[in-house]
Amino acid sequence: MKVLIPVVDCEDNKNIICENFDDAKYYCTYDSLNKTYEWEPVNSFANKIGNISFALKRKGILSVIIRKMPIMAVHLFTEMGISLYPAEGKYLYLNIELLNKNKLPTLSTQDGKNSESEIENCKSACSSCNSGC
Repeated sequence: MKVLIPVVDCEDNKNIICENFDDAKYYCTYDSLNKTYEWEPVNSFANKIGNISFALKRKGILSVIIRKMPIMAVHLFTEMGISLYPAEGKYLYLNIELLNKNKLPTLSTQDGKNSESEIENCKSACSSCNSGC
């Protein structure tokens, strides 16, 4: 399984998961089969953040660990078959360890109700945020 994690950078803070998905400058891709990590700039995945779910599917990435994400993006990712895992804290390696031990539950979007600590609330219109969803 390949997992995407939005991170602060690919150097000193490559182990820090971005607080907001849209603020990431780099993505870390973890391959659980090979136990490998790869850091790439966000723009290497898609030109627009709104196209990221399609780019992930093309790369075989069907899971994302997040701290916060706009509700419309949550719905878009889940409709595309991408599983979202709310991070436990901000450290990448800790969250990968939890995921490998099946101790990181998936985000539920039942009836459109979500924990405010897990996702950001959108305003009434899609144009109210920069997610491009």
